[in-house]
Amino acid sequence: MAYSAQTGLPVRVVRGSGHDSYFSPATGYSYDGLYAVEGFWRDKGRSGFKVWRFRLVKIPGKIVLGQTVAEEVADYCVALRREVWASRIVRDTTQAREIKALYDHRCQMCDTRLGCPAGPYSEVAHIWLLGAPHNGPDTVDNILCLCPNHHVLFDHGAISVADDLALIGEPGNLTVHRDHSIGEDHLLYHRQHLAVLSYGRGRAESPASAAT
Repeated sequence: MAYSAQTGLPVRVVRGSGHDSYFSPATGYSYDGLYAVEGFWRDKGRSGFKVWRFRLVKIPGKIVLGQTVAEEVADYCVALRREVWASRIVRDTTQAREIKALYDHRCQMCDTRLGCPAGPYSEVAHIWLLGAPHNGPDTVDNILCLCPNHHVLFDHGAISVADDLALIGEPGNLTVHRDHSIGEDHLLYHRQHLAVLSYGRGRAESPASAAT
């Protein structure tokens, strides 16, 4: 599931009977179509143990009786086009520009500054994600200036940041400008809900081994 979220590959959903859900069939199993895995995060389950949750969004299209379920079109075939409507959170671009300028487009994790013909390039990452179900704040203390590589690693939980700004998942520390305050509660949320690695401080360490 995490691999599908990372690569954009859809997953097939089959629903079984006997569940307290409107979509659950009366008997047996029913094929519900293709779903996109839009994200995943760590949370506390009903029994109190930590579990991984996945956000699945159905891809338009419905299988009807007698219709054949086929694999995706091969890469060497002409890609099919379909109209897709999507809603997204509009980020405060003024804040993003200010943070990028404050760091001169240098990554706060590796100090990389990418130069392009049209000017330097960097990306803004939100520590506590904005979209549902996270609903983090679009504020300056929730924003990092990162290179594309570290933005992807951070969003997918391969790297996190400790309260003392030490990187978790690889060596180094987060660079923070004196005029930029980072919210400790945002860092804590990222470690608790998004980080795959735990407190290894520069080495890959599984959450299970870190807890022992």
